[in-house]
Amino acid sequence: MNLLLRIAIMAKASYDRSYIRNISYVLYLSGFLDFFGVSMVVPLILPQARELGASSTFAGILGSVYGGIQLLSSPVIGKWSDHVSRRFSLMVCLFISSLGYASLGIYSSLAVLFLGRFVSGCFKHSQTISKALIADIVANDRLSAVLGNFNSFSSIGFVIGPIVGGHLAESSGGFMLVALVASSSFILNTGIIWWSIPKDTDLDLDHQNKLDVIEDSHILINSDFDFSFKRFFKSFKEFDWTELWDLFLIKFLAGFSVIIYRTNFTLVLKEKFDASPKTVGYMTSYSGVVATLSGFVLGYITKRFSNQAQLFLTVTTLQVLTLMCLTMSTSVIQLVVFLTPLSLVTCVSRVSSTTLTISRCGSSSVGSVMGLSQSVMAVARMLAPFLAGVAQEFSVDGAEYISILAATASVVLMLWRPQNPSHRNKKKTNGWCQHGKIRESCTWSS
Repeated sequence: MNLLLRIAIMAKASYDRSYIRNISYVLYLSGFLDFFGVSMVVPLILPQARELGASSTFAGILGSVYGGIQLLSSPVIGKWSDHVSRRFSLMVCLFISSLGYASLGIYSSLAVLFLGRFVSGCFKHSQTISKALIADIVANDRLSAVLGNFNSFSSIGFVIGPIVGGHLAESSGGFMLVALVASSSFILNTGIIWWSIPKDTDLDLDHQNKLDVIEDSHILINSDFDFSFKRFFKSFKEFDWTELWDLFLIKFLAGFSVIIYRTNFTLVLKEKFDASPKTVGYMTSYSGVVATLSGFVLGYITKRFSNQAQLFLTVTTLQVLTLMCLTMSTSVIQLVVFLTPLSLVTCVSRVSSTTLTISRCGSSSVGSVMGLSQSVMAVARMLAPFLAGVAQEFSVDGAEYISILAATASVVLMLWRPQNPSHRNKKKTNGWCQHGKIRESCTWSS
């Protein structure tokens, strides 16, 4: 009897593993189609807006609308997906997103372009819902690996999509064809989820598996969905500004520098170099490939430096020089050459700044500090397109100038206030600053 029971338990466990693996494969395909459709049309939206007569400022507002609506709608969609099934919420978001992208191509007007981006901003949360569904069904010991695979398949879609979109945009259908094909990819994605994932997928778990993954599921929902302006400003008040304000400002300036440059990149290609949609597609894909490959050399680069503060200062300095070279480029070939180090520097900077933050703030406050950092960068992503558009009213390179200034300010601040934790801790233990005053009365050197 015990043998039969053991066999039944083993058979049930084998079935569960196979079931979860099949669902994961479906979500990998969904992630690929999601980014494939988005990356086809998004690089061409700002050039399309300019062709329809939009000013640089309006084009910037068009970009900021999407980021702003994403911030406001994410808590609503997140809570809604908790009350209904992940499957249903994912299908709704994918389908309505398809309508938003279809509207971009069916009607050629700035008002419809604005409305389409508004709809997409409200419902384009499919990636996060997919990750939450993975957290619901995958055991804790395999969650990181499955999420890594999901991100990899999604990244492949982001590399292929711009190339396909660029070629389609130069056909007789133009931007309308690109938008409709992107919409079709979302409709196909909706059908795949409806056909392949059972209705009770996110509930069909044994009790212990739920206990294993519930914490990770909450982390995913909170980090990706749960933005709140009330909590955002409250975290500002609780933040230890006297100790970490400099690192926080350095990270913001360095990150904002890259965001505002990349936000305006396709528009610069179009207006400064008269690049075709095909060229825009290849350049966008190339940037994605370099960013992906940069992760493989990250470990080697990190080992060449004695500490993360030195590495962060070095890559940010290279970021300033690379942005200057990109701004002074006179051909697309030169852009390709200098985009390579920019993508590498951005990848290294993101990791080194995170590691430096952890070493500076201590394990007890890592979560709050990193959460505040993500919130501020989300606001930066919302504001960057608008600021880039306003700057372009004065010069086609206006956004690049702001980018260079922000990165330069980050480097100057690091030189003024060195970020090496051991160096700063040594100042604390000495108790006296260089002016001969007790540390409490000379807090700027802490």
